[in-house]
Amino acid sequence: MEQEPSGTQKQSAGDVSIAGDDNAAAFVNAAGQATIDQSRHHTIINYYYRETITEPLAETIEEPDTLPCPYRGLFHFGPDDAEFFFGREIFVTALAEAVEHRAFIPILGASGSGKSSVVLAGLVPRLQQASHWQFTHFRPGEDPFHALALALVPLMTSDLDAMGQMVQARQLANHLKSGELRLSDAIATIQRQHPRDRILLIADQFEELYTLCPDEGPRRQFLDCLLSGLPTARSSSSLVLVATLRADFLSNALAYRPFADVLQTGDIKLGAMNPSELEQVIEQPAQTLGVGFEERLVRRILQDVSEEPGNLPLLEFALTELWKRRTGRLLTHQAYEAIGEVKGALARHADAKYNNLSSAEQALVRRIFIQLVHPGQGTEDTRRLATKAELGDTNWSLVKQLADARLVVTSLDPAQQQETVEVVHEALIRNWGQLRQWMETDREFRVWQDRLRGSMQQWAVSRQDEGALLRGAPLAEAEEILKTRRQELSPDEQSFIQQSLALRDRQVQKERRRANILRSLLVVTSTAAVLAAVAGLLAFRQSRIAAEKAREAEVARAAEQAQTQLATGAQQQAENQEAIALSQYSQVLYNWNRDKIDSLIEGIRAGIELQQVRNVDPDAETQVRIALQQAVYGVSERNRLQGHDGGVQAVTFSPDGETIATAGRDNTVKLWQADGQPLLTLNGHRNVVWSVAFSPDGQTLASASRDRTVRLWDLKGNELAVLQGHDGDIYRVSFSPDGQTLA
Repeated sequence: MEQEPSGTQKQSAGDVSIAGDDNAAAFVNAAGQATIDQSRHHTIINYYYRETITEPLAETIEEPDTLPCPYRGLFHFGPDDAEFFFGREIFVTALAEAVEHRAFIPILGASGSGKSSVVLAGLVPRLQQASHWQFTHFRPGEDPFHALALALVPLMTSDLDAMGQMVQARQLANHLKSGELRLSDAIATIQRQHPRDRILLIADQFEELYTLCPDEGPRRQFLDCLLSGLPTARSSSSLVLVATLRADFLSNALAYRPFADVLQTGDIKLGAMNPSELEQVIEQPAQTLGVGFEERLVRRILQDVSEEPGNLPLLEFALTELWKRRTGRLLTHQAYEAIGEVKGALARHADAKYNNLSSAEQALVRRIFIQLVHPGQGTEDTRRLATKAELGDTNWSLVKQLADARLVVTSLDPAQQQETVEVVHEALIRNWGQLRQWMETDREFRVWQDRLRGSMQQWAVSRQDEGALLRGAPLAEAEEILKTRRQELSPDEQSFIQQSLALRDRQVQKERRRANILRSLLVVTSTAAVLAAVAGLLAFRQSRIAAEKAREAEVARAAEQAQTQLATGAQQQAENQEAIALSQYSQVLYNWNRDKIDSLIEGIRAGIELQQVRNVDPDAETQVRIALQQAVYGVSERNRLQGHDGGVQAVTFSPDGETIATAGRDNTVKLWQADGQPLLTLNGHRNVVWSVAFSPDGQTLASASRDRTVRLWDLKGNELAVLQGHDGDIYRVSFSPDGQTLA
């Protein structure tokens, strides 16, 4: 045990022994898990949220003794607190009876109603007395499959060390996620290890599945995994699943029908305590240690506690603060007023700790706390688990101070082997005015940051594929926040944004290069158009040549005449550049049939030089221009396919090159011969057809449409199949190389 400055003894990780024999010796194994003597072997696996408070007497205390604090502040009651846990006896009895007859028990209640406490400090000790139970515990967190696996592996393979259990848990999580293993398979393995025991699987704070796991797909996949472990009418299981869920997240749970069906079979609702139960909560823990209240103080405290169940943590915190200021073995009105009574105790305590910090530390504490709150959307804000890596090493010393002040809880994530921190209770989020003000100011930023983290998770799932990086408006927003609030972003978040920016810059450079190429082509095309226009004006002086052979003969004849004229001109003016330009023209036209495109480009270059030549022989110029005109007009389309009543979205050749398929906005697919003759029109789609593809053997055609279907056709126009399943447009369709699979 580590003795903290405030007198708090903290056990931050490992399994915690269940309340039992006071003489049972506690040991710490190689995995850092606390277990009790083998004679009392019942432990809660993977339960490490634990705080044992022992407060020294204040200076006003008359007798020099120290008693353990029987109140839990903002912490829930755990297995070792059973002797101080009062007020829920009737509910715990009903819960224990339900466990005997049902495989799934969802416990619904408001935040702060004590759901975790009734399970861990009420139900578990009750079942421990009956023996023949194995207990394991998890919270869904950001990776619910891994959290579940960490809870199951120690029961499946008790002979592994800590490292071996982590490796095994990662493997089990992957198998459960992929569906290769079902939860029932894991439970069967545990049953073979513990044939005489039943298994109580505690899914605590189940609302984390909705607050920390943003993707609907993995969330439903996990719910399916849990449901697969529950027995059906034809099967039996030793598993009992108990899940604590905040009532304001019930609508989220009911949104998935398979899970809603299970919830409808009967949940157990944990309501507010009545005055008699609240009186037990206030008075009996102190009486257990021989400490009493001044006259009428209990009634005064009861009057200050409203009927809202969320005020139970405030009551417990006020009693913890009151305990520190007890006079001897008496809790007084004067001490109660000094702590700020029930409603003011928590806020006064938090403000006092905050005001003792320097202005620089206060700014850092604000950044820390807003990272520990998940902004609600239609629900109240909830607490969020943050890692040391997110907050940074420089802030961690402040985190430890906040933990000493009992405003946050630090622990070790067994999955990632990294330190974590969270707000001690959501009552702090609701009732500390300073934190509420910070969240209202920074709510927009935190909502954006949670969206960013969701994008980062998708990027990680895609193995850091560039397609999952930020683009467009989200990237522009991230770039601005990176400039203005860089210090509030974790290194991983900064890196994700920077990689997105780098991809954007590469794409911009690529687009610029493409634009330059297009501009160059435009210049070439424009020059060719000018030459064609000039040739067109001169063409009126010549008669049209109807046949291709006649045109080719004219081209050859023009080239020969040009060369003759050039030879004469060269003899007369050897230095005249006219000879060079006209020779280039003639060579271009002479080679036209051999390589039309390259010859045309060379002709354009020669045309530019021709503009610089003076004293050109008029007859030679005329002949060459006529030949160039004929050459330019010789570039023509082969044929034109017309028949769609709207835009053509896609076109593809069959593998043998004999058939063309086109997809149109008129909801049809058309087949054509290679020479442009129409063959068939395929009707069946109810909206735009975006894509068509031939199978490798050329016998099947697939078409994808805005109507959310893919349709398969044979080359006779028969519809072979309609593939449905997408919830939106299907833009592309493709066959695998062997033709057996379609994507």
